[in-house]
Amino acid sequence: MSENLIGYNGKIAYVNLTDETVDVKELNLQIAKDYLGGTGLSAKLTYDLLSENDYETLKKDPYSEINPLIFATGPVTGTNRPSSGRYSVTAISPLTGIWGEGTSGGYFPISLRNSGFDAIIITGKSKKPTYLYIHDESIEFNDADNLWGKDTYESQTYLKNELNNDKVRIATIGIAGENLVNYAGIINDEGRAIGRSGMGAIMGSKNLKALVVHGTKRVKIADTTIGKELLKKEEDIKRNDLLKTLVPFLFTLYGTNCYLDMGMALGDTPGYYFTRNEFFADKLTGKTLREEYPVLDYGCAGCTMKCGKITIIEHEGKEISVDGPEYESVTAFGPLCGVFDSKIVILSNHMCNVYGFDTISSGVSIAFLIYLVENNLGIENIKQYLGDIDIGDIKWGNGEVVLKLLDKIAIRDGIGNILADGVRAMAKEFKVDPELAAHVKGLEIPMHDPRAFAGQALSYMTCYMGANHEKCDWFGAELMLFKFPKIRVKPGDRVTIKGREKGVISLQDLRAIDDSATNCNFINPPLEHIIKYINASTNFDYNKKSLMLVGERINTLKRLISCKLGTTREDDRLPNHVLAELKTGKTEGVKLDMEGSLESYYKIRGWDWETGWPSKEKLEELNIY
Repeated sequence: MSENLIGYNGKIAYVNLTDETVDVKELNLQIAKDYLGGTGLSAKLTYDLLSENDYETLKKDPYSEINPLIFATGPVTGTNRPSSGRYSVTAISPLTGIWGEGTSGGYFPISLRNSGFDAIIITGKSKKPTYLYIHDESIEFNDADNLWGKDTYESQTYLKNELNNDKVRIATIGIAGENLVNYAGIINDEGRAIGRSGMGAIMGSKNLKALVVHGTKRVKIADTTIGKELLKKEEDIKRNDLLKTLVPFLFTLYGTNCYLDMGMALGDTPGYYFTRNEFFADKLTGKTLREEYPVLDYGCAGCTMKCGKITIIEHEGKEISVDGPEYESVTAFGPLCGVFDSKIVILSNHMCNVYGFDTISSGVSIAFLIYLVENNLGIENIKQYLGDIDIGDIKWGNGEVVLKLLDKIAIRDGIGNILADGVRAMAKEFKVDPELAAHVKGLEIPMHDPRAFAGQALSYMTCYMGANHEKCDWFGAELMLFKFPKIRVKPGDRVTIKGREKGVISLQDLRAIDDSATNCNFINPPLEHIIKYINASTNFDYNKKSLMLVGERINTLKRLISCKLGTTREDDRLPNHVLAELKTGKTEGVKLDMEGSLESYYKIRGWDWETGWPSKEKLEELNIY
């Protein structure tokens, strides 16, 4: 470890599952400064690992053993920075075929941070089911035969009992990951999730069931007092700003689902597979669920908001504790599928946690199937996969068929085998217009309708991994949930982004910093405080310009990796289905025209308009070689 490297363990573990070897290397000081940690560091490590031949191999098969699966934390993980209990997982996505990543909170990130490693790079494939036990700079390969086939909750309980240690923290896959559902996730700390882009399926393809971590090695940071001082200043700011007080209060009280009815009122919450945005929202709001069911509050390590919810329901004579549901899950299984039975929606969320797959991609895939059947599209091709499902049961509002389809997706049975590959593959298999598939670059569109906020639409179009609202939550900027005027992140006319493209780029870069530092982006301290938190850990002495350059470098490198895997300018677009003008709701008559803004975006980013690749000049400017 470099003597000048503060705020890091200074070590990267290279784990080869094929021959069960571990090679530990030092973290380079300049790489740490250029990419921070988390997803940024992981992108750099991936870029350095893959040869041109490797890209060609991964284009054909993302499940190749050479695909680097990387678990990482960052220099602010577990520090006084609000809501800094977070970690990241990256790999080439089996769902999209390009760069994939996810982040999750809980207490697993703290243990991983204290394990002695800043990142764990996993390649190869185990000969049999395996889990890794990581304890203070050592990594053991343990037999997971008895775990294979267990769900995510059973696996966590089993591992704690086997190791006779309640202090271990676990990240595991369920049967969806084992069965290579292309949007399978990774579950940690009971029900926290690395949800998007299929990171759990990559674990499954490597016969890796879980990472079990018992980290006790505290990481030394540069200054332990600055964080406390900044926290006090932020509390003082809150007391004098009603909005800054109200929003955390609503998140604490109702979780992210406090947004459901507000989102509908703005035309942001999609219903009936993105064809309507008016529905009975009051049946599924956070307030309604709290009135109908016992709801417990919890937060991730270091959380000052506690947006996490545990909902208690009775099902088939048993009491079930459900982690969630959050806004995205409620909308995906509720309005998007025309379902307004709260118990069905809660159970759908729970099944995704148990099986271990993404609520957004699965909800959009099921809604797409219902839409096709309701509109008599691809019927003969759909029928051949239905098995014991009656096509007449596939209709808006039938919650029972949603639950049945979730079961089938998890085990890749019949129609579930097609839905498990996502909407892009569904359109091809069912031989319907690909413009009906609600995705960008293969990643299903989240529960923020692009017609409601043009800046959100632009961010979906240009994101290195496809449509992901967490990589640029522009809707939050338009709603004044946060603002960073010094980097042009501020509200305006929400149905156009013309002239404000730089703000979208800045927020993308800031979120890249969040995912690399790593911390939750629900808490938005002033920009100068964000810089000070990172400097307090690392002693890197960033200023606004130099830190935002880190964010730009991270986003550019991820874009470059995706381009090497096939992304072009033609992929930076929204499908016609989510561009169609709606006849009712707050976005009635809105028709997005994004071409001019996309051109401006390219010019600011320094991307080639013909190819979509970052220009040679931009790569040289950012020291990417």
